[in-house]
Amino acid sequence: MASLLNKVVIITGANSGIGAATALAFAKTGARLVLAARNQERLNDVANQCSAKGLPQEKVLVKRCDVTNEENLKGLVGSAIDKYGQIDILVNNAGSAQYVNYLETTTEVFDTTFNLNIRAPFFLTKLCTTHLKKTKGCVVNVSSLAGQRSFPIAMVYGMTKAAMDQFTRTLAVDLVKDSVRVNSVNPGVIDSLEFQAWAGMTEEFYNQYIEKQKELQPLTGAVEPEEVAKVILFLASDQSSSITGELIYVDGGRHAIMPL
Repeated sequence: MASLLNKVVIITGANSGIGAATALAFAKTGARLVLAARNQERLNDVANQCSAKGLPQEKVLVKRCDVTNEENLKGLVGSAIDKYGQIDILVNNAGSAQYVNYLETTTEVFDTTFNLNIRAPFFLTKLCTTHLKKTKGCVVNVSSLAGQRSFPIAMVYGMTKAAMDQFTRTLAVDLVKDSVRVNSVNPGVIDSLEFQAWAGMTEEFYNQYIEKQKELQPLTGAVEPEEVAKVILFLASDQSSSITGELIYVDGGRHAIMPL
């Protein structure tokens, strides 16, 4: 991944899960990082872990950011430019889900999920696009298997990820003339404590759920965040220089099986 040395990478949701694993993976390449999330304390911890991987502290910018706040997004991009003078890679990772029955879905659940999962990356990418054109950079969106497959009590979440997938493909077409690549990773179920909290599961139910993934995701079972991070690095590097508009499943083969 020598092509990532000194590239400027913005990662949203970098305080845990896939975002944190991606930050640590980029740290090993010598990239210059902008780590964004709402939890400052956990962001600082990830930044310290990046330093422990050998990345100099001056190559890590920690930015507390609520990605649903437009002024925060402007501040995030402005801080990246002020510190590094460029943006090469944007990883739209921040997202969330509330698993609610369709008839029990409130306006608040609908709006909160759409604001975080699709409105925020749409407008952050828009703010970054001028800078990405200058560097012939790339965007990697973190979508989900749920964008292309249907699951019970996940309607709103799945709708946002389907929108993310269409955003990925359409933006790739729009920016191909500027040599800016746009791709996504579409993970299946991730094995992490953050996912347990995110999904609101009890420890007992979560353990049963993860055990079930051995059947549903037959190659790997539940996927480790580090496995998703590897694919993100590939899509951000010159090793994928001919790939754009692609959705790459990281789900242990689940997408290839008929939906249950």
